[in-house]
Amino acid sequence: MTATPDSTAAAATAPAPPVSSESKRPARILGLDGPRGFACLCVLAVHVGGHYSPQTVLTYKLGLLGQGLIFFFALSGFLIFLPMVRKLFVGKPMPNNVSYAMHRLLRVFPAYLFIFLFANFVMRAVFVENAAVAEQHFTDNGLGVLTDPLTLLANLTLVHSYIPSMLQTGINPSWSLSLEFAFYLALPLLTGIAFYLRKRTSISAPVLAMIPVVIMFVIGVTGKLYTASLVGPSGITDPKLLDWGPNEIAVLSRSFWSLADNFTYGMLAAVVFVAIDNGIMKGAIATKMRWWTGIAMIPTAAISLKLIDDNSRWQSSTVAFGSALLILFIIVPLARGEKSVLAERADWAPLSYVGMISLSVYLWHFPVLIMVGRFGWMAGDSPLGMLRNFVLVSAVSIAFGTVTYRFIEKPALTYARRFKASK
Repeated sequence: MTATPDSTAAAATAPAPPVSSESKRPARILGLDGPRGFACLCVLAVHVGGHYSPQTVLTYKLGLLGQGLIFFFALSGFLIFLPMVRKLFVGKPMPNNVSYAMHRLLRVFPAYLFIFLFANFVMRAVFVENAAVAEQHFTDNGLGVLTDPLTLLANLTLVHSYIPSMLQTGINPSWSLSLEFAFYLALPLLTGIAFYLRKRTSISAPVLAMIPVVIMFVIGVTGKLYTASLVGPSGITDPKLLDWGPNEIAVLSRSFWSLADNFTYGMLAAVVFVAIDNGIMKGAIATKMRWWTGIAMIPTAAISLKLIDDNSRWQSSTVAFGSALLILFIIVPLARGEKSVLAERADWAPLSYVGMISLSVYLWHFPVLIMVGRFGWMAGDSPLGMLRNFVLVSAVSIAFGTVTYRFIEKPALTYARRFKASK
């Protein structure tokens, strides 16, 4: 939801230039906005269903739709790492950290702050206590206005997800933004190691690009293992509380330490994409890459379904890996300077539009589904009822998202790009 490519991050749609060239690339990557929009709507659907149609979600296993959020993490890894990899491969300096920080802050905080404050003080539709404990289907239990100064400050600064008593307060899906910001902080630090070694050693660029990938993978794996070791001694047996409750294990489960590898696979996809784009990866490996990724998605999907069914903490890892495979499957012909019909069709205009405004839609949808329920407009717990609720909440969320994108997100991003151009 928060990763938007700039002119240096976009994929080429024309034949790949020589390694030393400085061709100007398009301002967006063809084929990724549509899947981003689809993933956003999947998350929206599972939240609407979870609150108003829990039995329908359970019966038809629609909780799988929530995995759309993992796609966003993999996509962030790909899009945000991509311009860094490009510069590393051609021997240029690392992107300016000040411009990077400005862009990341303005990408998220203006929209988030406005929506959070509006949802809290006007709609009165944020969680004032942990959602996993307080939430009851069809009710407003646990919802209201956050007035505690510390909890309010923690939500405004997106650090609430690191404090057990404040986890899942405010706009409860905002925990993912806390995770994204941890990734934003870690990425330039880890990538800086590769750029440092590029100037002082003869290590090849593809190997150097793998340094932050490997480190982030190790961070995620060790975090999962450590968190798992705490489950038994904690005495907590409810899976919902282990994942979302006001306790240390839930905080660790939602933290960068446990979920860093969700970004790793998208980063790996960026390395593969640039290696093909620059002619370093060629031959059958490059020309058949779409087939390799397509075949790999089949066992990956099967393993992911099994892990999800077992409620394994490793489920997000395999889903993120599958998401990276999907990204390459859609766009890898572009790296070879070829046309991708699949990428063109994936960017179906309605889904592409939702993808463009996905951050606002993602933040609006939970307060909206609460308000729509208060007005008595939500249907009952049935497949048709859930579909009706989904369409209604989607329409309102997209309308609200359109306004905040037009008047808050877009101006902030325009300023960030101007700031970068001035450097």
